[in-house]
Amino acid sequence: MFRFLVLTSCLFAFVSVACGSDGGDSAGNGENETGDTSNINNAESRIFDRPAVLNSDNLVSVGLKSGKKYDVSTLPGGVSSGVFFWRIDNVAVQFEARFYESHSQALELGIAPAEEGSGADAILDERDAVYKEGVRDRRTVFDFRGTPRPRYGTYAIYANMVLLCEGKDDVTAWNQCSAVIQELENR
Repeated sequence: MFRFLVLTSCLFAFVSVACGSDGGDSAGNGENETGDTSNINNAESRIFDRPAVLNSDNLVSVGLKSGKKYDVSTLPGGVSSGVFFWRIDNVAVQFEARFYESHSQALELGIAPAEEGSGADAILDERDAVYKEGVRDRRTVFDFRGTPRPRYGTYAIYANMVLLCEGKDDVTAWNQCSAVIQELENR
């Protein structure tokens, strides 16, 4: 299984580089400029500095369906936020997208709330969460006992958007993030 994941990641990285990227200037900050997704364990490889300023219409334009909109009054620096759905390999996948004024705002203000809302240690209780809006939507049941688990396994930052991606673990969730990022890169 591990060998399959490594080969798949390498193949995706090769295709990403072969298809091209905008080659933007990262200003030496280590951000992913090539679309290389082969090193998913490195948080910097999940950051895509792009000159675009995105909103929910951009996700809809690449095929995602817009769902619930969230109040961003308690999301530091947030401009808008909501749930989106997309079919990947004929499976419905849920995303939470949070939009900021700029890429630098997404980096500065979006990482802590994204870490709070995704991953194995996600905060799933409204009492403990800083950004309480949508906490119930960030829970799902993955095991037979009915124990709530985090819906979003990881997140990515693309331009001014922080994207929380559904998946029972980091690898599965990163594959979902990668599919959306690839669509945005190809538009």
